[in-house]
Amino acid sequence: MRVRIWGTRGSYPVAHAHMLRYGGNTTCVEVEVDGHYIILDAGTGLRMLSEALRRLPVQPRQYDLLITHTHWDHIIGFPFFAPLFDPNVNLDIYGLARTQSSLRTTLAGALSDPLFPLQFDDLRAQLNFFEIGAGSEFELGPVKVYTALANHPYRALAYRLETSRGVLTFIPDTGPFHTVLFGEQRIEWTGQPTARSQSELRELAAMKEAILELAYGADWLIYDAQFTDAQYARFPHWGHSSASQAREIAEAAHVRQLILFHHDPHRTDAELDQIVAEQQSLAASGLLVTAAFEGMELERRP
Repeated sequence: MRVRIWGTRGSYPVAHAHMLRYGGNTTCVEVEVDGHYIILDAGTGLRMLSEALRRLPVQPRQYDLLITHTHWDHIIGFPFFAPLFDPNVNLDIYGLARTQSSLRTTLAGALSDPLFPLQFDDLRAQLNFFEIGAGSEFELGPVKVYTALANHPYRALAYRLETSRGVLTFIPDTGPFHTVLFGEQRIEWTGQPTARSQSELRELAAMKEAILELAYGADWLIYDAQFTDAQYARFPHWGHSSASQAREIAEAAHVRQLILFHHDPHRTDAELDQIVAEQQSLAASGLLVTAAFEGMELERRP
């Protein structure tokens, strides 16, 4: 199992000299196992992956795209993925089943007038859509995939990719599980968390347990750490976690390496260095804390 990170930012891409080491593209991660390619999210980092794939001596003909949710920063790179225009390519796209709009309709809507000069029908690859839910289990070639629901506005999926040569858990967008329970609706913020019923508390607890199970014993946990603790106190209704909240999940799940992800678009390289150093100093014995950067490679061999 080889993992490469192509986009690390949340919200929107950035291009500043003091952010070059960690990168400015939005979320995209590539997983390759025995020639089988799985892509996690389709942020602007997908364009960088596309360029790397073009340089391969033999072009892959099959890709699996796992989308956590369809907020802009997670799908904005989709129409710039070059294999979409190759009639010999088969792309299977997985995402959360919703009541408001199908996955296909949502992506097609992003490729339409007046938003984009190309239409969905201009794509030449064979596209297959699979709408899945929390708790889904399926196989993609040599990889077993498991899902759980993350605590994020309009709902989002988290993924676990498991092979005999490594386990990756990908949770790029989630709030913690004690303040706000997110659903399909937008939460209006009044400066205080909304009242929590006993049923909401039970649902939050169950959601956290499912997330911990998804991450348990993983070699790598890529986890939402957009906020500092001070920022989270101001914006708990945004559906993101702080680095310390990410560390607490990693410790509870006994993962080997925590990779802080979905970096705030205003966070500089120096600030991320400081956050990593602080969280590593607080981490339980045996937990490695790092921050995702563009070009980062993770690999475990048999």
